Amino acid sequence: MYIFSRVTIIGVGAIGGSVGLAVKSRNIAKVVVGVDTDSQTLKTALRIGAVDYAVSDLNEGINGFIPPVLSNNSDNKTVKRYKPEIVIIATPVSYVGQYVIEIANIVRNENYLRNILITDVASTKETICSQFSDLDFSPLPNDCRFIGSHPIAGTEKNGVTNGNADLFVNRLVVITPSDASRELDIAMLLRFWQCLGAMVVSMSYEEHDRVLARTSHLPHLISALLAGQLRNTDAKYTGTGFRSTTRIAAGKPTIWKDIIENNKDAILEAIKEYEEGLKILRQYIEQKEWNKLTDFLEQAKNKRDSLK
Repeated sequence: MYIFSRVTIIGVGAIGGSVGLAVKSRNIAKVVVGVDTDSQTLKTALRIGAVDYAVSDLNEGINGFIPPVLSNNSDNKTVKRYKPEIVIIATPVSYVGQYVIEIANIVRNENYLRNILITDVASTKETICSQFSDLDFSPLPNDCRFIGSHPIAGTEKNGVTNGNADLFVNRLVVITPSDASRELDIAMLLRFWQCLGAMVVSMSYEEHDRVLARTSHLPHLISALLAGQLRNTDAKYTGTGFRSTTRIAAGKPTIWKDIIENNKDAILEAIKEYEEGLKILRQYIEQKEWNKLTDFLEQAKNKRDSLK
């Protein structure tokens, strides 16, 4: 029994592909449509079974497909199209807002149920969600709605071939509804992610960005700094510790530049806190305060051990 008749995914990379694989493997939607500008990505998504249909045209991806047996029907207006009850935008954060508006503007009304819920998977939220936080006063066209999502899952590897149908199982997904969001839409989005195996929490987009600056964005920059400052002559001496610590530095630079640009203020605040911590550590070492250093290391170990 399908929960949705149709799900459309914009951007079929590692995360978008994982959404498609998860939806299909769990029979959550009758039809999964993938939209991407890269033709090879679309071919691969079809080949590995991440989508049922793959198109490069956004209008076609949103407005559905007329079954081939009916395509020559002289009265095509009577043909009911599949509707994507939910659209997932899995593109870099800078493109999400414009896609939301484009999707809402191109929804066809004739013989087509409206009320599409649009969400995303971006790692930052404020620059996206602030555009659509007062929809009671400035609604999207065609009664479309937007609520932000961020699955805290993934890998430093890119591309649909790195998709994983179980990527979201027992992983946290943050949704960021506004005061204007409808309870029915929140429940629909909650159910969608839970059906993919995720644990879902809700918070404001401002708090989301402050938290993720500390738990994701700053760690990526620190990882990149360690990797970037590695001397060529030292590379052969790196072991599992260095490789584990710098693993996330292998993420796609253009994607991370986009994330950092869109969460600049919260990241700068996190960097300031980190710099204060480095000053304290330097002081412990310079002044040979080994007991304090030991206490610091013990507290850090306990926090790391407590992570599930």
